[in-house]
Amino acid sequence: MKKIISICMLVLCVVSLTTYATPEVPKPVSSTKAKVTTYNVRLGYRNLDGSVTTSVSTESPGFTIYNQESGDDYYVENGPSSFGTFLPYQLPGIINGLPAGTYEFSAERGQGNWTGYGSITVTLSPEMIGADGYVTIYVPIAWEE
Repeated sequence: MKKIISICMLVLCVVSLTTYATPEVPKPVSSTKAKVTTYNVRLGYRNLDGSVTTSVSTESPGFTIYNQESGDDYYVENGPSSFGTFLPYQLPGIINGLPAGTYEFSAERGQGNWTGYGSITVTLSPEMIGADGYVTIYVPIAWEE
């Protein structure tokens, strides 16, 4: 009888250990969230003569960006000008991590009110990314005094 109980105990132990010793294969995690594509954007001006610039002193303190799909607003502040420069701000305006979408870009009017800016609507896409990793957008200048 002791042999039978010992054999049963042994079989029970072996069965238990095999059950717990078998590793469970992890299931791949599937995400239903779509990856959000973001863009690094550099902002400059399209001058009245059609030329473009991303490095000039300006009276405009920054740019406004409106996402036409989500209704989100963004603001980009221009950097300070070099010491001794009459105009207080310096291009380019930079925003990193702007989500994919269709945006209206415009420049904010400066205190002197010497320049009027238009706006430009752009749908960001991978083809627009330059070699340096930035999409460059030129906001048109509508008039200058």
